[in-house]
Amino acid sequence: MTPPVSVLMAVRNGGPYLDASIASIVRQTFADWEMVVVDDASDDATPQVLAGWAAKDPRIRVVTNATNIGQTASLNKGLRECRGDWVARQDADDLSDPGRLASQMRFLDKHPDIVLLGTQGLLIDEAGRKVGLLDVPCAEAGILWTSMLLNPFLHTSVIFRRANVLEKYGGYDETFRIAQDYDLWVRVLNNSPTANLPARLVSYRRSDESLSRAGRSLAEEEANRVADKQTAFLLGRNFSPDESALCAEFRRGLPVARRRAFHELQARLENEFTARYPQCASGPRSMQYLWHLRLAGAGRNGLAALPEMVGALSCNPPGTLRWLRERFL
Repeated sequence: MTPPVSVLMAVRNGGPYLDASIASIVRQTFADWEMVVVDDASDDATPQVLAGWAAKDPRIRVVTNATNIGQTASLNKGLRECRGDWVARQDADDLSDPGRLASQMRFLDKHPDIVLLGTQGLLIDEAGRKVGLLDVPCAEAGILWTSMLLNPFLHTSVIFRRANVLEKYGGYDETFRIAQDYDLWVRVLNNSPTANLPARLVSYRRSDESLSRAGRSLAEEEANRVADKQTAFLLGRNFSPDESALCAEFRRGLPVARRRAFHELQARLENEFTARYPQCASGPRSMQYLWHLRLAGAGRNGLAALPEMVGALSCNPPGTLRWLRERFL
């Protein structure tokens, strides 16, 4: 019998985190799933780890690439192997809360129009310690607004309709090596209902070795390309070079000297956005305090964070206090 959910993972040299990542799926309270793992020609212990799990749990299937083809092509290969109506993503060094799939499937049963659903997340270090919060908008208005500047979904948290993504959008665009998810999600959300759950149901592991300097540069270039394209789609105009550069700096972490200029740009974009999408006027307002918090955490100087913290409190006092309690208590 075909399970309703296929969990899709692509891995290249999963190292010390792969075992715990797969275990977090095996421990799901929602048990009717299969897991498709594409091993992209790993040359460490990954094949042995995967073989061990496949021998223990028949729900786990391993697809092995003869040569390294990259994450995006591996994801598309795995996507074609998935049998479930829903595909849930999981990266090889991240963790899912035991109730993640159950929570997502419960929501999707109640909201059959949704084709793409993510969750909030925790940021953890190499030892599994919480080092930050990952916040994405829940409602469609906030998702649409955020998509001009940031990826509004955590890739490792999403679940999506397989047929919708494969047949309507052709899967991931293989011209993207790193921002393939951001590109796919904006194509989906521009045409179909999407959402994020408010619960933090995944843990994203930040590793000092996760991206080289060249990789970070490529990730930034690809994200800039998607954001610029999405802004042109939503606002009907292209970013100016200065606007594009400022938004790129925001994604990296704006220096203090540039924050006033960014907030002025944000106000202009909000006016344009709400004029074109009056039904989504709540989107910019609902995300503003989180963007202040993002900037507050981007600098190394604690005093530099104070104006942004004040800004967050003025935008949404309860939300800011709730965020601070969750982050530091």
